[in-house]
Amino acid sequence: MRIVLTGATGRIGSYLREPLIGRGWEVAPWSAAAGATWGGAAAAAVDLADPDAIADGLTRADPDAVVHLAAMSDAEAVRRDPDRARVVNVEAVASVAEWCERNGRRLVFTSTDMVFPGTRAFSTEADEPGPVLAYGESKRAAERAALAASDSVVARICLLYGPTRNGRETFFDHAVAALRAGEPRTFFDDEFRTPLDYATAAEVLARLVESPYRGLLHVGGPDRMSRHELMTRVARGLRLDESLVRPNSRADASFAEPRPADVSLETSRLVALFPDLERPPVEEAVRRMSR
Repeated sequence: MRIVLTGATGRIGSYLREPLIGRGWEVAPWSAAAGATWGGAAAAAVDLADPDAIADGLTRADPDAVVHLAAMSDAEAVRRDPDRARVVNVEAVASVAEWCERNGRRLVFTSTDMVFPGTRAFSTEADEPGPVLAYGESKRAAERAALAASDSVVARICLLYGPTRNGRETFFDHAVAALRAGEPRTFFDDEFRTPLDYATAAEVLARLVESPYRGLLHVGGPDRMSRHELMTRVARGLRLDESLVRPNSRADASFAEPRPADVSLETSRLVALFPDLERPPVEEAVRRMSR
């Protein structure tokens, strides 16, 4: 099987190398940056703002499936530049979906738990989205575009955690480094998600490529928790001083946009689809990913 992987050099894309290559599939990685590599292989630089470039690139690669990860995922960047976000997060998805539909190819598209308003716990695939962030609005529009392709699945991804594999440090990396150095860090204890480790999320996406499943699917961990609880468990798993993980409240910070309080996902459909899927506890997951 041949896969086009957009956003290959991003956070989750870097974790997809093992499950995709491990299945013996040929992967054509795409990146927004010229000269980028994916596991030592050159990534094609494709401008997602150019629908002709997208169609031409897909036609040349001739994949059996497209795993479309690429997006403007920084909420503040989306708020500041909604026009660019519309092009990258919505119109590019429509271009990919149109090509897949026209050529009878599989599309696996990643969305976000941020399509929900955050007013209730454990939202299901049947619940009506109502994003409060501009980022969530752009991804909700992208979901509709992706689902226009008849053989498509929209994987709503929760908060992901784990060390970077693309050489660009993240909030998680900085937080763990601070804890290792004995420096306290604060995390919200009143904002809830269903976190999942990068490695497991990547395995789910690889399975979805070969699955006949179509439609919406929530991809998250089994437990609803705050960032404070998540990082406490991360510290425990890495044998760091848990007392350095301090709680604070969303009320202690100011934001340009309102933040949804609870976008935890109900994942029984994921469990039914892949009953053998292991979703390790946070403590075990961070130990595995840090080896």
